[in-house]
Amino acid sequence: MDSNEIIKKNNQVAEENLAIKKPEDLENFDNISQGVRVIKEGKIRRIVVDRQACIGARSCVVVAEDMFQMDDEDLAYITDPESYDDEETVKLAAEACPVLAIHLYDEQGNKLFPEE
Repeated sequence: MDSNEIIKKNNQVAEENLAIKKPEDLENFDNISQGVRVIKEGKIRRIVVDRQACIGARSCVVVAEDMFQMDDEDLAYITDPESYDDEETVKLAAEACPVLAIHLYDEQGNKLFPEE
C-alpha cells in the first residue's frame, strides 16, 4: 500500500470512529494524516499530522518509526496509530517536531499537545 492509500485509509477510520470525538480545530487543517488509538491505556486517542506545516525534518520518524513515515514529498504521515502502547513515545515524537506539526488529542477531542 502506498502512502496516499495509507493516509486515506487511516483518515477514513478516524472519521468513522464515533467513540473518539472529532476535535473542533480539525476544520482549520487542509491536509492532514490522522489516526485514532482505541487502546485502553493513557489519554492520547487521536494523532494528527498537519502536513501543510510539516517541513520534512523526520524527527517523528526517528523517535517512532513504526508510527510515522515520510512520503515521496518528504512529508510525515501516520502509518499505524496503535504501534506503540506507551504514550511517552508518541508524545516524544510530537515534541521532537521542530514546527509542532503533530497534534495529540484525548477521547473528548481536547488538545493535549501542543498547548495553545
